[in-house]
Amino acid sequence: MKRILRRTAALIAAAVLTVCTQPFSAFAEDEDVLKFPSGATVSSVMNGWKKIDAHPENIKKNNTSSANVSLVFHGDEILYTRYYGCTNIGEHELADENSVFEWGSISKTITWVSIMQLWEQGKIDLEADIRTYLPDNFFRHLKYDEPITIMDIMNHKGGWCEKFYDSTSEDMAEMLSLEEALRNTEPAQTYRPGEVASYSNWAAALAGLIVQRVSGMDYVEYVHKNIFEPLGMEHTSAGPDFTDNPWVREQRMKTMCYELSLHQNYIENEDGTIEDGVREEYKSKGTCMFNDQLYPCGAITGTLGDLATYAQAFVNDDHPLFQNAETQQKLLSGSSFYGNTDIPCFSYGFDVKEYNYTRTFGHTGATFGCVANMEFDPVSKFGVVGLSNSRDDFPNSLCSSVFGRLKLKKYIGENYEKADLTPYNGFYSDTRTHAAGMGRFILYMDAFSIDNLNAAKVADDVFLEYHSEEWADDTIYSIVENSDGRRGFVNSCSEYLEIKHYVPKLCLLAGFMLCGVASLFILLAKRKLNKAHKAAPLSFAHIITAGQFAKIISLAAMISIVAIRVNGDNDGLTKTEGTVIGAIQIICLTLCGLALLAAAYSFISKKQLPYGRIRSLSCFAGNLITVSAMIFFEMYNFWCC
Repeated sequence: MKRILRRTAALIAAAVLTVCTQPFSAFAEDEDVLKFPSGATVSSVMNGWKKIDAHPENIKKNNTSSANVSLVFHGDEILYTRYYGCTNIGEHELADENSVFEWGSISKTITWVSIMQLWEQGKIDLEADIRTYLPDNFFRHLKYDEPITIMDIMNHKGGWCEKFYDSTSEDMAEMLSLEEALRNTEPAQTYRPGEVASYSNWAAALAGLIVQRVSGMDYVEYVHKNIFEPLGMEHTSAGPDFTDNPWVREQRMKTMCYELSLHQNYIENEDGTIEDGVREEYKSKGTCMFNDQLYPCGAITGTLGDLATYAQAFVNDDHPLFQNAETQQKLLSGSSFYGNTDIPCFSYGFDVKEYNYTRTFGHTGATFGCVANMEFDPVSKFGVVGLSNSRDDFPNSLCSSVFGRLKLKKYIGENYEKADLTPYNGFYSDTRTHAAGMGRFILYMDAFSIDNLNAAKVADDVFLEYHSEEWADDTIYSIVENSDGRRGFVNSCSEYLEIKHYVPKLCLLAGFMLCGVASLFILLAKRKLNKAHKAAPLSFAHIITAGQFAKIISLAAMISIVAIRVNGDNDGLTKTEGTVIGAIQIICLTLCGLALLAAAYSFISKKQLPYGRIRSLSCFAGNLITVSAMIFFEMYNFWCC
């Protein structure tokens, strides 16, 4: 029997919700019984969680597991706080109210609140071109002349693809200024502004620079004065080096981060029977500090209590972060919507999540070692926050108990119309990828088909992807058609964009890889023939041989990009790595181009030798495929990523 007690919590909560499925009411018929938006009573769910935590096996695992801390609030009242696991397993240091974790992308909401504060003061126009607030000639890689508004970057529609270069810094003393870091890692603009949703850490950090320039204050100083201090968040840091809060730095250095692996395990019971189970193994990653030079996008670090204080501010009718209640209402009113409906998919930088009977706002977060979650419902005033020091243990298990689950038959009813997505069949890729420069080939390796999607119509061009009751929440999408004719599926601030002529492009990439592998075997075979004095040289044989080596090296360079990104403790290549790989690819492209010409000449000059002509033709084809792929996938383009 496969079971992990700490993960059965969500299943038990779901069972509670199965019994209590009536629509949300802040109070039951007996107004003394407080109920969650899910329909379950607060007392029943909290008692269930307390029983889980009190189980002897769970108490035992509490001392050997990574930390997963959560908190549920209703207005200004804390209903339940759960500190589970260790901030340092080796030292058996249990998580508590003084434990700090990185909040990851929840930090972006701090930036968006700052933008809205400045808008409220009349210092920022949300529809103005962001170049109004930036130094002259700030951008180098813009593809479109259209203005990019602050609303665009709040909705992640500035048009930038994912940045290619690493923005983290091992030596905090040598960290660049925010402006320098942004210039140094500027990604290519590959989508028309205001059109395609493409989640961007870089653009969020750019908004932080705008806050800094418009306010005339250092970004970290602004956040402390206008957000942390008004809310009393004394245990939170906004700076990448923690110099703004030494206590947080001290506590963060005590928090180790972990990778979780699950292994099959067999346990022999007292009666001699064998029980099938799962064994958890935690591998320490050390402190695994984030150290991102683009710190407005993800550097906030603090306690669970401070994260709850921050989230509670958005359900507070006194709107402590804004001068006027209307500003807070605007922030949570939706800024982009699913199709022509009034269902918001994003709201001024905040994620919007649909449940059966309620709608939440908030954000998730992930750094190299920590994950975080924040969700709140401004109507019912319930909210959940969670933090963990293991990326494999996302702290959202309480959300299903509090808010329920999004399921098709409860959201739009039993008599739903199945959405016909046949006209949209094809291959799509996540826009949060490398759509230009050296990493462009990754886009085509990550593509997927929607041919087997189960969908129910919600409205015109809006549908729910539905799953079994036991599997996962259903997901809402809208279908859009962009100005270049490509279609996309939008969920929140993410979009899956159609790839035109995907199969031929994928074949070109596969051909490039095969040519590299084939060149290795050809050179090995040629070496053996040369030793046996059986090789008949082609014209310009040395150039053709150099082309064979170039194809192998070019393939190896491409593989190295993937290896660095997968195995590295950073978020991209360094500038040095990119420049070296790009220079190698330029040399390889030149050699393959020369080999292409040499093979063409050899083909023409070997009319009397059919075997020689076949060799020349195959060499010509291999180099043509390689050169075409390198140019199309921009494998040499290290300066515009």
